[in-house]
Amino acid sequence: MIVEITSPSSARKDRLEKFCKYEKAGVKEYWIVEPEEKLVSVFVQGDNNRYGRPDIYTEGDEIKVSIFPDLVISLKNIF
Repeated sequence: MIVEITSPSSARKDRLEKFCKYEKAGVKEYWIVEPEEKLVSVFVQGDNNRYGRPDIYTEGDEIKVSIFPDLVISLKNIF
C-alpha cells in the first residue's frame, strides 16, 4: 500500500508517472491524498493486476482499507 500526499507541484507526477510505476510493480492499493481539496482517490488492483476506477472519498467519509480488512480510516480525523 502506498499513500501519496500531493502538492500542486507534484500532482501531475503522482497521477501519471507514479501511478504507472506502482501498478506495474504490483502495489495492491494506492491512495492519492489531495489535502487542499480534501479528497482521497483509492485505487485497488483487480484480478488483472491493473487499477480500476478509483473510489473517491471526502472529509466526512470512512475508508475501509482493502488489504487490511479490519482497518477503517476516518477522514474527519485526517482533514
